[in-house]
Amino acid sequence: MKRRVLATAGWYLGGRAGSPKVNQEPTAGVWAAMRRVLSRFLPALALAACDSGPSAPAEPDPGPGAIAIAWQGGTVDWGAPEPLAAVLEEGSAEDVVWRSLDDRYRGEPVVLGTGPSITSAALRPGSTRVEAVLRVEGVPVARDTVQVAVRYRESWNLELLAQVPYPDGTVGDVWVAADRAYVARRRAGGISIVSLEGGMVEVGRFTEVGQFTQDVKIAGGIAYVSHEPVLGFDNYPYSVRIVDVSDPASPVAIGGVPTAIAPSVHNMWLDGDLLAVAAVGTDFSLFDVSEPAAPRFLSRLDPGPSTAHDIHVRDGVLFGASMGFNNSRGQLTVASVLNPMSPAIVGVVEFDPFSFTHSSWLSQDGRYLYVAEEEVNAPIRIFDVSNPALPRLVSQYQPRLGTIPHNFQVRDGAVAYLSHYKHGIEVVDVSDPERPRLIGFYDTHAGPDVEPASLRPAHDAGQDTFQGVWGVHWTDDGRIVASDMNRGLFVFRFTGPPD
Repeated sequence: MKRRVLATAGWYLGGRAGSPKVNQEPTAGVWAAMRRVLSRFLPALALAACDSGPSAPAEPDPGPGAIAIAWQGGTVDWGAPEPLAAVLEEGSAEDVVWRSLDDRYRGEPVVLGTGPSITSAALRPGSTRVEAVLRVEGVPVARDTVQVAVRYRESWNLELLAQVPYPDGTVGDVWVAADRAYVARRRAGGISIVSLEGGMVEVGRFTEVGQFTQDVKIAGGIAYVSHEPVLGFDNYPYSVRIVDVSDPASPVAIGGVPTAIAPSVHNMWLDGDLLAVAAVGTDFSLFDVSEPAAPRFLSRLDPGPSTAHDIHVRDGVLFGASMGFNNSRGQLTVASVLNPMSPAIVGVVEFDPFSFTHSSWLSQDGRYLYVAEEEVNAPIRIFDVSNPALPRLVSQYQPRLGTIPHNFQVRDGAVAYLSHYKHGIEVVDVSDPERPRLIGFYDTHAGPDVEPASLRPAHDAGQDTFQGVWGVHWTDDGRIVASDMNRGLFVFRFTGPPD
């Protein structure tokens, strides 16, 4: 039976989305906050027990009162996890909701977390008003606000090892296999193959006239190269071109999925001999590629009115991300594909109307699913999918504010990477999936006009939002490979502490 869950932007996670509790001796900032609380008198907590009748506002303004924010003050570096703690006169700190009053997600202030404390890691360069609201039985009863100043810096805990530019056009996703990076070339078509040994240079290309490529996957020396028939690229006969790349200097096309079967493929996934594709504007389609030169169509999976965008499959379970175009909601579709000839939808999570549910990725142990939404300041939602038919939202990770998250990809049981468009790449500790935390980043899109001492990077001001890092993958030895749409391929090494 198909289960349906509704997840909205206002779904607060009591005590789950914040950072670890601050268990330290009171600092000067904490004592100052406690004095502020004790100097006030406000019976605000009684509001929750009052029946104010049908004319009462749904969201009363509690004003200042029995809560204060302990904050060290001063200016912090971008991404620095400096703590902000709630000090209460009474009540539970687990009922505190933290928001940025200067950043919006779907028209509302961004929720930074819940619980007794958060950190400054997500705040954008510049000055931000951070608000802590104490809620009792869902009703706001007290609040406090502080101003936090953040200084821009280009990177933290990531060392740039190499860069391969593409002056002849933009790039899409990237996949790493056998110490080579395979880069989707978008309007240039096909893929670029880059050796990640020695000088890190391009060693081969595959392209055919009319290709528009945004995704690539590799398995067993075979590349699966996507195609979307955008304006001017609508005569190419394959939506997936299958290419033998065992000799990277001389890749050879051996087969493909005709556009007559899957008209447009934005993203793909391989699970053994199963090729699953998101056929943009229509559905999810499944193919048997046990013989790569002769892919065999198996079945289709219709996500309903939303638009298929991205797909992830493991051990017979499919997770499909669909965007909320055509008066629909963004959607996560969960399906059993143990019998790929007859897939069955077992669960659906619906998001807000018109939300751009973009992609998903499973944790290494298969218990947690990380879902990205392609909207400014959107959170990464984390679901417990131990019961795939009933995904349960357990936490959220808030990327650095000011731009759009793209793909969130989990490397192992400890580390994940976020391709973050104009903010570059983020490294996230996911060893506790219910309390993920930023541990490094690199802004590949800083620009030559950014002053190291400035508060705000130039790319925050009125430029095209859809620029910067599209995809991230990794090598077996831990190097991180990122594809920046405008600036090419970047290779990094994480330099932070091993824990």
